[in-house]
Amino acid sequence: MRNRSSNKSLLGASLYACACLSVAQTPAGKPATVAAPPIAVPPPVASAGADALADALTCRISYERYPGLMQEIRDEREEDFRQAYRQHSQPMLDVYRLEEPISAWGNESDVIVIAPNRVMMAVQGSLDAVTAQLEHALEQSSESPLSGALDDQHALVIFNADAPGLEGMVLLGCEYRIPDISLLEDPADAWRKHPVVPALPAKP
Repeated sequence: MRNRSSNKSLLGASLYACACLSVAQTPAGKPATVAAPPIAVPPPVASAGADALADALTCRISYERYPGLMQEIRDEREEDFRQAYRQHSQPMLDVYRLEEPISAWGNESDVIVIAPNRVMMAVQGSLDAVTAQLEHALEQSSESPLSGALDDQHALVIFNADAPGLEGMVLLGCEYRIPDISLLEDPADAWRKHPVVPALPAKP
């Protein structure tokens, strides 16, 4: 039988080192990502009292749960996700403001940013400061969110925000590498799609 605590501690330490290296070598403004080899763990499932947003930020949404993620978040946080605080088309982002801040990866924020395949929190401060908080949290926790959470479909991302209204903030969260499903696919967001212009009839 595997020693789960030992495995988690070793994996957390290893991935923590990878995180530091990725941040250090990533040019300013470019997302840093941290991924681990696939881990044989049972996929997480939704349960009563679960916090889908917290799970999404910490890469704990399984392939099976991913298609209904935004609806699950809206059901649990109806007031927070009733309407986007701000929307961008280039790049595509929805920004939400929470009534109460949420904590993840050792940081706290009340600003949530949803991209087509990312769920992130916008944290006030410099990239170095936010990264230091992340590193500290990973060092202090033997039950690190990285343990068993990152694989070929999930990656930790951290980078400077540059969208209007997010200047001076750092985006931190999870990238879901699950093809053909966008978290921003919503009929109410049809304004984002380029209209199809019918072809002119051929002249006789």
